[in-house]
Amino acid sequence: MLDDGQRSLLCAVLNRLIPPRGDLPGAGDLGAGERIERTLAESQKLRRLFLDGLMAIQVSASFLELDEPAQTAQLQRVEQAHPQFFAALVDHAYRGYYTLPRVQQALGWLRPPQPLGHTLPPFDPELLSIQRTRAPFWRRAD
Repeated sequence: MLDDGQRSLLCAVLNRLIPPRGDLPGAGDLGAGERIERTLAESQKLRRLFLDGLMAIQVSASFLELDEPAQTAQLQRVEQAHPQFFAALVDHAYRGYYTLPRVQQALGWLRPPQPLGHTLPPFDPELLSIQRTRAPFWRRAD
């Protein structure tokens, strides 16, 4: 989906949004960009939004050559000028990062969190035995 330059830019942007902390690398270095790129492959509208947004980040100066304060300032300008892109970027950055097992383990999540912190029992496939014996109640859509 993205060319090498766009991948490098996305990686650097993700590392500014979710920087390294302790021994945990930033979001870009952990591969959140690869997850975003897979999502972009499935949605032409989202792909266009991201390509335009990455171009906006890069347009005034080479983002990769800026120091951290200048990178932050550039991202703030893009956030103001392109709020829809920036909201999608942050949303996908968080999803791509916080769903990584390494991040969850570093945060102390032994398994994905459940609503209200409840622990669910292991799934018992026997619970579906009655449903498997029933005839389908839907129409086939050929």
